[in-house]
Formats: sequence, structure tokens, C-alpha cells
Amino acid sequence: MTLQPLLEAQPAIQIHAFAAISAFLLGAVVLFRRKGDKLHRLGGRVWVALMLVVALSSFFIHTIRLWGVWSPIHLLSIGTLLSLAYAVRKVRGGDVVAHAAAMRTTYVGALIVAGAFTLAPGRIMNEVVFGRAGSADAAGSGVAASHQGPTVVGIVTLTPLWVWPLLLYVLYAGWEATRDRVVAPWRPLVMPAVAAGLALQELFSPGLSLAGLAAFAVGAAGGSVAGLVLGRRRPAERRGDGRLALKGDWVPLLLLLGIFGLRYAIGVALAIHPSLGQDMGFLVARFALTGLFAAMMIALTIAALPAGTVRLAGLAGRAVQPSAGK
Repeated sequence: MTLQPLLEAQPAIQIHAFAAISAFLLGAVVLFRRKGDKLHRLGGRVWVALMLVVALSSFFIHTIRLWGVWSPIHLLSIGTLLSLAYAVRKVRGGDVVAHAAAMRTTYVGALIVAGAFTLAPGRIMNEVVFGRAGSADAAGSGVAASHQGPTVVGIVTLTPLWVWPLLLYVLYAGWEATRDRVVAPWRPLVMPAVAAGLALQELFSPGLSLAGLAAFAVGAAGGSVAGLVLGRRRPAERRGDGRLALKGDWVPLLLLLGIFGLRYAIGVALAIHPSLGQDMGFLVARFALTGLFAAMMIALTIAALPAGTVRLAGLAGRAVQPSAGK
């Protein structure tokens, strides 16, 4: 890790990066500590100011150019500004629930999701975290040979189009999970079922070894424990009509983004370096994280649901099926 690439960048990038890092750290404190006191309000105001700097400074950064000098990053910045304005307006109007949801969404979307993309090859933060790609000594000659890796523009443009609607659905489903809502008993089971299906797909993919299977088991065990602990914080309630009253939670959003990001990162990594498919460290990390995210999503849902929900969901599903005589 080295700060040199960042220190050599243009001032707008430096301001943007340091404000984003500060907002990421402060935001974690504001989101997790006790709400409503003076310290929370002060931290929130400082965080909003930092996010304004992050969003506004991005309009002076044009390292990715898809539409003239603009890119999806600038669309995200516009969304961030709108989300901040919405959050401030809601808290001033006394709607604390909507305010909290907007702030969580802004934190996740503008800092965690966008921050993950800054680690893509060709970005400055990739060089900060992983070191400069480039110079290597030729054997016995001391001559540096440059190596140009794939750029983030190349990765984005080669990504299949169906990935982007899927990302939008992930964001929508995660956003819905942050809100209190009343749903049919089968609805909470959709995301765990998808997570389980994706995990099984990974298990049956080429390259699975005994070490990978063990890593998956360890990750699944850890995810199960974490999911059970987190799920019991916000138990669902069964209403008289059989539907479930679910409490808003940001953890499903983070898990969905983690599952999506992991799958995307694995695909990109294998496309760039196919030899990673045989690398033991890569395989262990791949299957451990797959097991962790999938088990955590499943355990989180099970822990929050009332007993008998799965059976009730099955009955509800059969009730909506047309009878054989019709």
C-alpha cells in the first residue's frame, strides 16, 4: 500500500478521495452509535458536508469518459446530492425513519458500492491499495518493463448488459429491506433462496477442490452464526391475516451487494487472469466468501421469521395455484 499515486494526482482527485475516506469512517460511527443526541447531530452535519465535497468534487474528475467527459460516476453524484437533500428535508420535517433510510442508502451506494469500483484495475485507488502496476526488473538486466493492465472503462464496456439491470434489482430489493413493511409469508424467502442457488452454482463450478469445499464450510459456519445473531435483533411479527410485519434492516442490502460484488469480481478476475482458477489462495477466498454471504443471508432470514413461516408460505403458494379442474 502506498499513498504516492494519490499524492501525485490532480487536486480534485485528492480532495475527492480524502473527503470520501473521511466520510466512510465518520459515517460508520454515526450509523452504528446511539441516535438522536447532540453528538449524533453534529456527526451527521459534518458527514453531510463531507458528502457534499465528495459529490461536487467528482464533477471536476474526468478519468472515465463514456459520454463526452461524463460517466456513470457523475450520475451517482447527482443521485447523492438528491439523496442528501431528501434526508435533510425529512429530518427537519420530523420523519426520522425516512431520514435514516436515506442516509443509510447514501452511505452504502455512494461510499461502499462506488468505493468498491475505485479498486478496479486502472484506478488510482487500485494503485494505492495494491501498489503500482508496472515496473518489473528484467532478469539480470535491471531494466524496468511497463505493464498496462485492463482499465475500468474496458471492464465496464465488456460487462454483459444483463448485469446492470440485475444490479438495479439488487439495489431495489436491498432498499426495500431497509424499510418497515408488511408482506406475504413467501416474500422474505426469495432472497435466501437466490443466495442458496448462487452458492450451489459456485460449488458445482469447475475448480472446486477439497480445500475449496473446506473453505466454503468454514465461511458458511461463520456466516450462519453472524446471521443468527443479527436476525434476532429485528424479529418479524405475524399478523392476523397471515402476512408478516418486517422491520427495516440495512444488513440485507449489504449482503446483496456483497453477493453481487463477489460474483462480479470473480468473473472479472478470471476473465483477466484465467490462471487464477488454479490458484489455491484465490479458490479458498472465493469459496469462503461465497459460503459466508450465502449462509449469512439464509440465517439472517430464518432468525428473524416466526416459527412455521416456511410451512405457511407453502400453503399460501398452493392457495394461489389454479385448481386442476379449472
